[in-house]
Amino acid sequence: MRRVFPSPEVLRPRAPFSRWDLVVIPGVLVLLLLLTLALRGATAPYGPNTPDLTVSLNPAHLPYYGLRTLLRMLAALLLSLAFTLVYATIAAKVPRTERVLIPLLDFLQSLPILGFLTATTAIFLGLFRGNLFGLEAASIFAIFTSQVWNMTFSFYASLRTVPRELQEAAAMLRLSPWQRFWKLEVPFGLPNLVWNAMMSVSGGWFFVVASEVISVVGRDQDQYLPGVGAYIALAIQQADAQAMLWAGLTLFLLVLLYDQLLFRPVVAWAEKFKFEQSESSDTAQSWVLTLLQRARFSQRIARLPQPLWEWLWLKSARGHRPGVALEPPPKPRLRSHLADLGFNLLIALGSLALVGGLLGYLLGPGLGFGNGQMLRPNPNLNTQLSPEIAQRFAALGIAPGADGSVWLSQLCAASRDGQALSSGLKALLETPGVWAPANLAAACQAPLVPAGKVAWPEVLEVFKLGFFTALRVTFFVLLVTLIWLPIGVYVGLRPRLTQWVQPLAQFGAAFPANLLFPLFVVAIAHFRLNPEIWVSPLMVLGGQWYILFNAIAGSAAIPNDLKEAARLYGLRGWNRWRRLILPAIFPAFVTGGITATGGSWNASIVAEVVQWGDTTLVATGLGAYIARWSTGEFNPHVGLGMLVMGLWVLAYNRLIWQRLYQLAEERYRLD
Repeated sequence: MRRVFPSPEVLRPRAPFSRWDLVVIPGVLVLLLLLTLALRGATAPYGPNTPDLTVSLNPAHLPYYGLRTLLRMLAALLLSLAFTLVYATIAAKVPRTERVLIPLLDFLQSLPILGFLTATTAIFLGLFRGNLFGLEAASIFAIFTSQVWNMTFSFYASLRTVPRELQEAAAMLRLSPWQRFWKLEVPFGLPNLVWNAMMSVSGGWFFVVASEVISVVGRDQDQYLPGVGAYIALAIQQADAQAMLWAGLTLFLLVLLYDQLLFRPVVAWAEKFKFEQSESSDTAQSWVLTLLQRARFSQRIARLPQPLWEWLWLKSARGHRPGVALEPPPKPRLRSHLADLGFNLLIALGSLALVGGLLGYLLGPGLGFGNGQMLRPNPNLNTQLSPEIAQRFAALGIAPGADGSVWLSQLCAASRDGQALSSGLKALLETPGVWAPANLAAACQAPLVPAGKVAWPEVLEVFKLGFFTALRVTFFVLLVTLIWLPIGVYVGLRPRLTQWVQPLAQFGAAFPANLLFPLFVVAIAHFRLNPEIWVSPLMVLGGQWYILFNAIAGSAAIPNDLKEAARLYGLRGWNRWRRLILPAIFPAFVTGGITATGGSWNASIVAEVVQWGDTTLVATGLGAYIARWSTGEFNPHVGLGMLVMGLWVLAYNRLIWQRLYQLAEERYRLD
């Protein structure tokens, strides 16, 4: 009998260090140093007496601005990942909560980023009083809201489409819920989650300009947090084309760093979790992952928490407890019916209380009525919210709001219902930027809603503005689907090509549409084009990448055995698309379609109002309405715009995307 002995190389004791540690350890130390530097700037003192924050257009400051922006993006990504694992799991595992959490998620993803920023700035400044981290937290939360919804939808879809044979295997192995989550559900959903996280970060770059320029109540000037987004915003305001070029170059380098140091290693590592029965010949590669795997000392450090994980694994095991059946026995019908009735009643009462409080905030105490008749709108006279005009009103005895607003009811009270206008008021009402009714006396006789509130006629007008935005969103989402879906499938089926296309697609997704505003504004103004049409493509510049990334992720996740079976059966052309590709990528496409639609609605705020220097173009729509009323302080008009946008997107998703989700879950699972 032949004996096989191990080679001397195997028996030789391995050194605790390798030459690869000489690269990894200094690299980790440099990253910690940069993190410390960024955190020091993010926690500087900030109070009422602190000078207004601004940035310099000197390109020498861009490395530091890029570091601060990267820190915000990373913090938002970690928060999004934690939220995704908790929220999506509860929605997928608890049937009753699913009826609330998924519509709520639809509604939240439809709310504009600018609305979240307006609503949360004062809260975070109050929590971190006297510290710049209050503004930093508001900016991070705004970026978080641009990333988290897509990741949550992706993981929720994965949890609902776990193959039945894997569920049966987990039941036979008597895995506890904790073990099942980390050994089955997270690994199965990880490939799509990684791709959607990558796409969400790219979407976060799109809104980084809005998140780093914050309006603060009590300050006349916007606050520019040090970052690339604030740099771009100031360059647009000052019409500095050279600064825009420097910002574009910096953004390209930042996206390249993110791709090489974070996403490409994670994509290559997640390859082992793809659900397939035969291994593909082409797999994603990453030089950073290879470096980390060969660094011995770094791996020893990474294995230090392993005893803790083993202890948690043993503590969460079922032991002698019986397992749970894959299909638990049905509950008694009466008990289940009463539980459903109680849950639905609780949700109905909570919804009624929420709607009542919301309507009271928007419309005032009488819910838009007084003395048995509908109240009329109470318009703002300081249309541009100019601090100079607000000061002139204050000098004449009319106190403006904290944001500079001056309401018609205030003018009526100061002028005795329009009958006693002073010469100063007459001159002020004729100033550009001030709106006044042609017949002030007649306008003052009409019953007006309280100052700052909205009237029912304005609610109907805002719904009409939402219809115009919905038409733009629908047309351009369909257009980019026809363009990017075939391209995404072609790339996703070729892993080597995916490695080259991935950073380019990331840069395209991360490229803020604001950098293209000068081209659009100059072209529209020069050729006298209609802004209602030609600013609309800016809405989908961010959302289109959701379609592309999900098409790539869905096609890359097609099991290799299915592709071999299609090849053996001779499926080609349209038959291959109809029998293999479209059914396989359909769940991923639905996730991308939902987030592309929500992202396009979100982008309408920056797409329907574009600026370059002193030139501003405005398109009729809901985004323009919200942008006009975003003054740094959350107000009923911003609340109305956010509510209407949420209702439009919720109806959109309920009527279209939810039915497609059910189709993907019932017919296109990998069972």
